[in-house]
Amino acid sequence: MKKLLCLVCVLVVAPIASAADGVGVFQAGLRDFQINGADALLGTWYGTDADQERLARLRERLNKLSRELGPVVDTQVFAPHSLGRHVQRLYGVLYFQKRPLWLRADFYEINGRSGFVALEFSLVPDDVLPLTWVTLRE
Repeated sequence: MKKLLCLVCVLVVAPIASAADGVGVFQAGLRDFQINGADALLGTWYGTDADQERLARLRERLNKLSRELGPVVDTQVFAPHSLGRHVQRLYGVLYFQKRPLWLRADFYEINGRSGFVALEFSLVPDDVLPLTWVTLRE
């Protein structure tokens, strides 16, 4: 009976434990931006395997938006949630001296491989926060 109970626990808990979890990588990227800028964030999140043209466009947009905001004084990750067994949506904010920059990223993990497949950022929180949050505010 104990063996059967253990087997049931493993079968129930294992799928939950194997859900995509990019919070640590997301948080590390925000910290890296705080210390070393956009290149560090993109390197942490995308590494060297990513599409370099896409990274160049992201880097350019990030640098353009953040150039006049001063130094990053704090970072925060909040409201991560699963979009399925293999995708997690993450929200974060880079608190610059002048104003925050809001971020949303989708983290994908399957068959031992993982990475960010989408990244959006804006000075306007409603551009990246969940639609339900926007609706609740109105």
